[in-house]
Amino acid sequence: MFRLSNLFLFNVFFLILFSKIIIYFLVKNDYVSIALGGGNDSDYYHDYAVGYFDIAVNIWPVILRFFNDLGLYSRDGISYLFLFLNIFIIPFLVAKLSGLNFQKNQKYYLYSVLLCLIYPTLFLYTFDIYRDVFMVLSFLVGCLIVKKCLSRSNFISFSYFYILAILMGLFLMALRPYLGYAFLLALAFWKIKLTKKRIYFFSFLYLIVLFIANYIGVFEGLTEYRSGFEDGDGGSTLGLDFSNPVMFIPNFILSILGQLFGLYITNPLAIALFFIETVPFIFMFFYILKNIKYADSFMQFLIVFFVLYASVWLIGNDNLGTAIRLRLYNYLAVYVCFFYILKLKSDYKIQKVVKK
Repeated sequence: MFRLSNLFLFNVFFLILFSKIIIYFLVKNDYVSIALGGGNDSDYYHDYAVGYFDIAVNIWPVILRFFNDLGLYSRDGISYLFLFLNIFIIPFLVAKLSGLNFQKNQKYYLYSVLLCLIYPTLFLYTFDIYRDVFMVLSFLVGCLIVKKCLSRSNFISFSYFYILAILMGLFLMALRPYLGYAFLLALAFWKIKLTKKRIYFFSFLYLIVLFIANYIGVFEGLTEYRSGFEDGDGGSTLGLDFSNPVMFIPNFILSILGQLFGLYITNPLAIALFFIETVPFIFMFFYILKNIKYADSFMQFLIVFFVLYASVWLIGNDNLGTAIRLRLYNYLAVYVCFFYILKLKSDYKIQKVVKK
């Protein structure tokens, strides 16, 4: 796939760019309707921002009200800002996190940008004031701070960025508690050295720990929340019963396959998302496992985050529509690791040629 010319990739970039802008304005002007399903939580955010509600479920509506009090709030204006972030900021942040340089790694850079630009789920949440785009931006900025932190050899500089990373983790907790928790715990365990043998060992140990934790009731709140999903939303739930502790591990594995790997397909949209979002993710996921020896401290942070974050939502969520929103951060972490490895291997090959 890397044999496509850069000129072709540039043309694809502008084609996607203009297509998204056209689709966006068609939807915003009610020429085309896109149903996201699961209720419109943006209506609640708007009502809180303008003062109709006083109970905030997370920090996002509080931020919106803050701007409203300053006279700077506009529901459409924030939606336009999200479109700008989706097209011009988030894809290039992912490329930067991957260590790609446009001049030195142009082809990889373009593939990375295109992969994020074409990602349909994130684009769907630019049409209103959903918190997803803002959370993705916050997560990527947090990862950028962590990357700067882990690249510092000076203790003072390291400590400065580490404190900033902790603050960003706390902010992510205010947006979505388990997103921030996974980010903060990954900050604590980033030194775990990963090899193929260790991955097999840790995977087995991980399942044992999850089983024990579930058996003693650690996940009781999550499993109760999961049981609240009604298996009547057009077949949009897996319907796994996590109440039986003996079946916890088999159900957890089925949840991974159905939600994270998108193998539970219920409608044409799910098929489209599987090929556009999940197939690249699966390929990259196994490529990372194969080349885990290239993992440095930043990649170790991302992998630990991947496991911790996925552990919570795969146990607590049973709605496939919600899963495509929740897995965004897992997919982005894998994208970054994949292109990070490609860049390292490319640099290694160049160094070998120079030495010869």
